[in-house]
This record gives sequence, C-alpha cells and structure tokens, in this order.
Amino acid sequence: MTGLPSESSIQEALDRVISGGGEFAELFFENRLVHSIGCEDGKIERISSGSDAGFGLRIIAGDRTAYSYSNRITADEMFRLGDAVLSDIEKGKGSITPFSEIKRGSVSGIGRGAEDVDLEEKVDLVREADRSARAVSDEISQVRVNFGDLTQSVRIFNSEGDAVADDRRQIVFNIRAIATSNSEIQSAYRSVGGRKGFEFLSEDLIREISGAAGESAIKILHADHAPAGNMTVVLASMAGGTMVHEAIGHGLEGDAAEKGLSIYSGKVGEKVASELITVVDDATMAGQRGSYVYDDEGVSAQRTVPVENGILKNYLLDRRIARKMGLASTGNGRRQNYRFRPIVRMSNTLIAPGEHDPGEIISSVDRGLYVVRMGGGQVDTSSGDFVFKVNEAYLIENGKVTSPVRGATLIGNGPAVLKDIDMVGNDLGFDIGTCGKDGQHVPVSDAQPTIRIPGITVGGEV
Repeated sequence: MTGLPSESSIQEALDRVISGGGEFAELFFENRLVHSIGCEDGKIERISSGSDAGFGLRIIAGDRTAYSYSNRITADEMFRLGDAVLSDIEKGKGSITPFSEIKRGSVSGIGRGAEDVDLEEKVDLVREADRSARAVSDEISQVRVNFGDLTQSVRIFNSEGDAVADDRRQIVFNIRAIATSNSEIQSAYRSVGGRKGFEFLSEDLIREISGAAGESAIKILHADHAPAGNMTVVLASMAGGTMVHEAIGHGLEGDAAEKGLSIYSGKVGEKVASELITVVDDATMAGQRGSYVYDDEGVSAQRTVPVENGILKNYLLDRRIARKMGLASTGNGRRQNYRFRPIVRMSNTLIAPGEHDPGEIISSVDRGLYVVRMGGGQVDTSSGDFVFKVNEAYLIENGKVTSPVRGATLIGNGPAVLKDIDMVGNDLGFDIGTCGKDGQHVPVSDAQPTIRIPGITVGGEV
C-alpha cells in the first residue's frame, strides 16, 4: 500500500490520542480499486472503474465511540483528526502498547488476479452469459448480467500494539433471466463469486449458471400458484442460507444482544433451537465471499459456534462489544470502507450438516413444499418474526417432487422454526450476497443443508 505515513508518525498519532484522554485508539487505512461491467438486452451498458483511498480514526472512551475519516492520508491529517475526535468524547484514562511486528495477511488461492485480466476477456464472459441464458428458450425476453472485481489493501494499527497489513480480492458474477408469455413476466437469478481468482469464472461455469437461470425463469413462468396454509416445508441446500442469516444470524450479533434488541438477548446456555441445529460463523473458509484473514479491526478470522446442538453458546462480537461484555472479540468487526466505523457483522454463516440423506427427507413428506430458491424478506430481530419470498419452489406429493409453483412466501418466527426442525441433511449448499446493516454493506456467504420444517405458514393462493 503506497502513500502510507511513516510508522513513527502513526505511532505518534496513537500516542497523542491516548495521552489526550482516549482509552482505545485505532487507525484504519484503505486503498481500493473496483471494476464493473453491466450488460442488458445483449448490449454492454456499463463499464466502470474507480479507486478510492483514505483512513479512519476511532477512539473509545467509556461507553462513547467517536469516529472521523479523511481521504487525505498524511501525518498532519492524522494529528488534525485526532484533535477533532478527542473534543467529542469524555476523557478517560488509557494506556498504549507500541506496535512492533506488522502481521501480514496473504491472498491465498488466487491464480489470476482479476485486476490483471484484460477488459476484453471480462466482456467476453459477460456476453457469453447473455447468449447462454437466451439460448434456453424464445420466451427469455431479457437478460441482465453484472460482473465486478475488487482489489483492497488495508492497514490497521491500534493502541493495544496490534499492526496488520491485509490485501484482499473479491469477484462476483450474477445474472438475471426474465421470461415473458403474453402478460406474464417471471425472472430467476444466479450469482457466484468470492475471494477467488479470475480462473474461477470458467466458460463452463458461466454457461451452467446462465442456463440454470434461464431454465428456472421458464419453469416459474409456467408454474401454478402456490397453495396457502400450514404445511411441511423442505428447504433445499440449493436455497442457500437465507433462513439462517435472516432468521437467527442477525439476532446473534452481539450489538443487538447487548442492547436487548435481540430475541436471543440474555439466553446464553438456553435451548434456542432443535438439538439437530448447530450454527457456525466461519470467516476462515477458503475462497468464500465472507472470508478474510483479519477483520476490519485487525483481529484474526475465526470459526465461531454461537449455537451448538440447539444451545446458545455465545454471540458474534467486535472489539467494542467484547470490551463491554468483558469478553474477547470473535473477529466479526467489519466495515464497508474507511468512511465507516466497524460494527458486528456475520461472515460465512451456516447451519452445520446433519445425518439425513436429502432424498430421505423429501420422501418423508406426503404433501408439502420444496423450496429451491429463496428471495428477499423482512425479519424483526427483537421478536424473530419473518416473512420470506420464495423465488422457486415445487410441490411434494407422496414423497416425490412434482409440479413447480410460484408466488409462495414463508411466514413464521425464527426461534420457533429452528426448534421445530426435525430433519437435517448431510449436504451443504452456499449462496453469496451483500448484507446491509446500519447503512453499511459487506460481502457475506450463507449456507445450509437440506432441512425439514414440519409445519410453517405458506402464503400463496387459497
């Protein structure tokens, strides 16, 4: 990372903040380069690239956190921000540990960095995705393809003697196929990516996901409306982890729990799910979109098990919440960029696989709904109540998956559903996304095995 102030000036800036009344101080430097390509109706509509660099200074004193940032990375600017931020806190008494060794993260598993790939090669993949989706059927009327890559370098220094240098890479490729027939319009979506090299986006993979999006759009277009009522629902591993991310994941984030805004507040040691359910948040998984070597507070990535065999063991924590609880950070302090202070966020969140064969789970259902793709939804973390849209689903009749249906929603309560789950598959399927919270967005992955919910309200057609 170029343009960084000298280590001596960084140490001096931290010293000045602590001697001025801060109890904890942190400097976060960032340099990022982003490329994106957008294609619609077979035409390249957008090619963009941009870079940004800056730093943020955070001070914690008592229960108060103050944060400021600048895109001018100079020693004088560090000192200026330090004086400004100190004026916004009640003075405390802290100590400082000088940093010595800088711990360095590595970009492992990257063959070809996307930043080194010619624009023409990226555009060719985008066009191939458009062609592959349209080739599925004449009823595919519109295709939208987006490609993006991110190169990010961060440097983190704090008053506790931590010093971290981390270089990160991300790629994401998504496609939406839209099918029309008369006045009917339906769409299907697929997305892949993560901490991967450009070699991950092979032509075979692009054709596979593009064809799958087109085929799903056609199936949904000609599907009957989903039935409504209370019924058995099987969530396929292909559905990814929307359920675990939304129905329980946000409630396990320590900031909500500490404030009493989570249904799981104060319930460590209690049963909060079926004994078949173990929830894992693991930022160390190779290549996943939510993975990192160090979080945005310089804490090493970790594998945390908030729920084990149905029992709530702990919460996901950043440094600030961990300090308030008298615990250690779980490495879940994340921020969108240097303009934002870090907050507690998930990384790669999943329900651990169980012992049932997915086919066995389906065959156990006389009549129900087989959910293959989830959509967006709403969750109240204080109560656990949720409403999720279902993008692709099929009826289960006499133990077999039969007709596609559309327009379904799942309505329920996260803790109640997790306690009701009575079969967990031995498979595991991932999905990627960008999670929003408190005005910030960070890359995440979610995953789950095939699971059976014996009774849940399905919104559809009565």
